[in-house]
Amino acid sequence: MKIYNKQAFVFGIFCAGGLLFFALGVIPADWWQWGITLAIAGRYLYLGLSKTAGEQEAAIGQKYKETAVKLYGKYAFLKTHLPIFLLAAFFVTALAVRFVFDCVPVWFAAVFCVVLMLSAAYSMGLERSIRNAVINEKKP
Repeated sequence: MKIYNKQAFVFGIFCAGGLLFFALGVIPADWWQWGITLAIAGRYLYLGLSKTAGEQEAAIGQKYKETAVKLYGKYAFLKTHLPIFLLAAFFVTALAVRFVFDCVPVWFAAVFCVVLMLSAAYSMGLERSIRNAVINEKKP
C-alpha cells in the first residue's frame, strides 16, 4: 500500500480514530455522527491512498488561486472565506454586546445564523465553480 497524499491520509486516520472513540464509548455519539465521521474519514483516506485522486487534488491546488482571481477578481479570497470572516465579526460583536447588555439578544443570534448559512452556501458554490473551472481548464 502506497500513500500518495500524506496530509489527507493522516487526517483520514485522525477521523477514523474518532470512530474508535465512538465505539469504545469514550465519546457518546448518535447514528448521524457515526455517518458523518465515517464519510469524512473515507474521503480523506481515499484521497491519501488513490493515485488519481491525489494527482487531481494536487493539480487543483496549484491552479486554484489564480483561477479564483481570474473568475471573481482580487477579492476572491474574501468571497470564498466569507463564513470565517462573519464568524470572527459575530464573536467580536457578541462579546461587546455581552459586556454592554450582559446578554446576547436571541434575535441577534438568529439573524447571524441565517446570514452564516447563506454565506456558507454562497462560498460553497464559489468553491465548486472554481474547482470545475480548474478541471475544465486541464481538459483539452
